[in-house]
Amino acid sequence: MKKISYFLLIAVFVLSTVFVSPSGAKAASQYTGGLLDGEPIQVGTVIGQPLSVASQLSDNNPSTYTDLSGGKFAWYTFSSPAEISAVVAKSLNPVVVEFYDSNNNLLQRYELLNNDGVQTLPAPVQNVSTVALKYTGSSARVYEWNVFTTPSTAPLPTTINWIQSGDQIVKLDWAATGAESYNVKRATSSGGPYILLANVKDTTYSDTTVTNGTTYYYVITAVNRAGESANSPEKGIKPDATKYTGGLLDWLTLQVGKSISSPTSTTRNLTDNNPTTITDLSGGNFAWYTFSSPVEISAVVAKFVNPVAVEFYDSNNNLLQRYELLNNDGVQTLPAPVQNVSTVALKHTGSNARVYEWNVFTTPSTAPLPTTINWIQSGDQIVKLDWAATGAESYNVKRATSSGGPYILLANVKDTTYSDTTVTNGTTYYYVITTVNRAGESANSPEKGIKPDATKYTGGLLDWLTLQVGKSISSPTSTTRNLTDNNTTTITDLSGGNFAWYTFSSPVEISAVVAKFVNPVAVEFYDSNNNLLQRYELSKSDEIQTLPAPIQNVSTVALKHTGSNARVYEWNVFGKGGELPPEAPLNLTAAAGNKSVVLNWNNSGNVATSFNVKRATVSGGPYSVIGSVTGDTYSYIDNNVVNGTTYFYVVTAVSAAGESANSNEASATPRADVVNPPIPGPEGERALLRIILINGIEKEYDLSMSEVVSFINWYEGRANGTGTTMYAIDKHNNNKGPFVNRKDYVFFDKIITFEVNGYNTGTSIPETPPFDPEAH
Repeated sequence: MKKISYFLLIAVFVLSTVFVSPSGAKAASQYTGGLLDGEPIQVGTVIGQPLSVASQLSDNNPSTYTDLSGGKFAWYTFSSPAEISAVVAKSLNPVVVEFYDSNNNLLQRYELLNNDGVQTLPAPVQNVSTVALKYTGSSARVYEWNVFTTPSTAPLPTTINWIQSGDQIVKLDWAATGAESYNVKRATSSGGPYILLANVKDTTYSDTTVTNGTTYYYVITAVNRAGESANSPEKGIKPDATKYTGGLLDWLTLQVGKSISSPTSTTRNLTDNNPTTITDLSGGNFAWYTFSSPVEISAVVAKFVNPVAVEFYDSNNNLLQRYELLNNDGVQTLPAPVQNVSTVALKHTGSNARVYEWNVFTTPSTAPLPTTINWIQSGDQIVKLDWAATGAESYNVKRATSSGGPYILLANVKDTTYSDTTVTNGTTYYYVITTVNRAGESANSPEKGIKPDATKYTGGLLDWLTLQVGKSISSPTSTTRNLTDNNTTTITDLSGGNFAWYTFSSPVEISAVVAKFVNPVAVEFYDSNNNLLQRYELSKSDEIQTLPAPIQNVSTVALKHTGSNARVYEWNVFGKGGELPPEAPLNLTAAAGNKSVVLNWNNSGNVATSFNVKRATVSGGPYSVIGSVTGDTYSYIDNNVVNGTTYFYVVTAVSAAGESANSNEASATPRADVVNPPIPGPEGERALLRIILINGIEKEYDLSMSEVVSFINWYEGRANGTGTTMYAIDKHNNNKGPFVNRKDYVFFDKIITFEVNGYNTGTSIPETPPFDPEAH
């Protein structure tokens, strides 16, 4: 019994020694376990010449402190050189640790990243004889300081500074806390459980193992040899491909300032694929990014409040082009790609702009915004439409005979107007427009319905024209199309001295007038010097009235109220002259051959007596007329070319009223290794062209051999970087149905392969390899 009692007493003594701290002792903390534990720290202005001793810095008591100011710093000299891999300090105001050898030569300087946490040095410092703690400002109040051969506690936790998402990717960065590494963890539920994605040395990470549309939650922990910190605060995000992703500015940090050479701040809000974050551009400030090497830009997008413009600069900061965005929040294709861009800048066009997202593209990554039909007018076997520009490469015009469709494709046009001359009077048609770029096609515009017909208001000199409105012919204040749209439900109010007028491009003869109105009106006729030739007061509304005698040399016609005001629904004048030039031809394509280029186009619907073919050796002209064909011919072969030279073509339509504007531009580079497109041969020389698209859809066309070879030459030219991105194939009698004509439009980068099967012909078809996206 005595022996047992003796061992119990020993056990009690040992336990008391281990677990009961003596009075005044402090528990282990991030300040203990280092080389300075309890050591007297010297303070002075020169190493080796102490003015005092600061035991407070190494007493493991963060409530005591030492003031360092007036050039004084703290140091400790070891009895033999040491290796140091980590430091810690608790202070007010920033401090730095310096490491010296035995000759007091500075080995390294380390500015502490944060206060009160153990920090691992970028690399251990060898052969340290003296460590010094200095302030980096005017002074510092220091509570604790230590250095370690091996850190004794884990680092401080970190905080995620930034999180961004894109198409199947999430990017994070976080604050450095002096850790040896960081653990990136993720969960699909807020609060975890988290899985470890990676352990990284840096403070950034890109997670490419995510699925679009799923929300993920991230935390970061800091790690050193002593352990792992607590989790950072959680950040959640949902990756997705949007109109803002897939561009040249994805996730980049942009400069902000008043001059490209003098940035004053930075922003990542514009490139984070998050349309809720914002950057204010005002007071002359704008945002920009300078690329490491010049790029080509063909499309832009921005979400903003108040209008903005994108400017493109070369490597010498010379302005290459300025583009004012047509709409908000949609990808817009530039009129032509801008080459050799070194810097892109986003500027407000008014006093300020609030911008949420911005990107630029070599190739647009999403389809354009849908458009809206602004105006629809009808006449005798014709319907005219125009719609809002949305920065599309082209627009598809579609029509149905039942509201809601199904719609057929009438045409693909570059412009924002179209005249449909394939309609029958008395039938109601329904139209939609879609926008197209290389990334795809938008949803339909809202539908517009109309019934074409010949009425008392059609067939005149004012059909479909836009009229001026104001108090003086020399000073219009607005415009109207309500009076000339063959629609007796639309209206224009003329009051307060305002009247409507139109000035013809050349003098005309007028013999009759018509108007539908409430309250009397009069028509006035002016010559080219705005002298009044005659005034005619309409006696009846909604009836054609023949003038007492035709009026010659009329340059301007005006409609005025004869009382205090008038409400007018329709107006027209009839006579001779004043015909408008035809509209520009549509969908010009150029296919290169050996010392030749084959051109094809579509008529715009107007009656043309001939077409002029024009050519230039630089994009945009100036163009020279190289030939002319009759008004029922829609192709031309240019044999006066040199192989290896790129030629740029436009076509214009000509009638007695004048010449149209230019068609779209098409280019081609003739080469010796391209088979010349043959002149259309006998009816028997035909082939089946079968095209397979990247989405798996197959198309087959029964075409003449010349059409097949023209397609092949277009494909080869596009593969070598010339020609249009889109090709129109006439479907002829392929599934023609009740329509006058049908065309399919194929995009080069949507074709995976094609094959040609000739029949009843000996014409040779050049072999063409399947489309290889990596090669092109």
